[in-house]
Amino acid sequence: MSAVQFDYTGERVLVTGAAGLIGRALVRRFADAGAAVLAVDVDAGGLKVYGDDPRVTTMPGDLAREDVADAVFERLREDGGLDVLVNNAAMTELRTPFIDIDAGVWDAVIAANLRSAYLLSVRAVRYWRDAGRGGAIVSMSSPGGSRAHENQSAYDVTKAGIEALSRAIAVELGGLGIRANCIAPASVVGEIRSATDIPAGRTTSPEEVADAALFLASPSAAQLNGHVLRVDGGLHARLRTDPSQEQQRDQD
Repeated sequence: MSAVQFDYTGERVLVTGAAGLIGRALVRRFADAGAAVLAVDVDAGGLKVYGDDPRVTTMPGDLAREDVADAVFERLREDGGLDVLVNNAAMTELRTPFIDIDAGVWDAVIAANLRSAYLLSVRAVRYWRDAGRGGAIVSMSSPGGSRAHENQSAYDVTKAGIEALSRAIAVELGGLGIRANCIAPASVVGEIRSATDIPAGRTTSPEEVADAALFLASPSAAQLNGHVLRVDGGLHARLRTDPSQEQQRDQD
């Protein structure tokens, strides 16, 4: 159990990609902290994991569609508004060399990962501006936002775009009390496992990513805006990712 404690009592939080591994941890962490959570995912069946939890309202839908984004915000207004938006929805399973990606696949990844974050973020900031109040956006990036995975060019482009989007929101709307930050988690595979390619020696748990989101959305992070928080066990700091390769070079 995490020792991190935040109080979101009375807050309203929207979490996208809520049926996935990190999404479930985000929803539960915010709900456990007292928030009323709207959990959205294109996977309607996956949202059944929340059962009849009174703290969580579920809503299926493709967030790359404007009509769905409009419906989400209509629901939020009916339920009392929005305090925190967590952009977590993403297509992550595609592994295709760049030379082989066709335009349809490229567009699908951009829509799921980046267009959805734009559609919800722009509605969130307009809502907060019109209400004369601030709000917080936390978006999931990746090490691929600044370094390239092999065979994941479209995914990496969307993550770099999400980081750029967050910086733009921070610069243009920070004066209104609106903050936008990113988390770049690495090696989130469920159960914590040992990992020789990560300086910490292990993978990252979904709950550790969710704890970072609770921090970034909280008043404790009031002066963090346009920031990328790397929850990666030191992966980004490392020059090479596989220490065994360095050892082999030393032996050679």
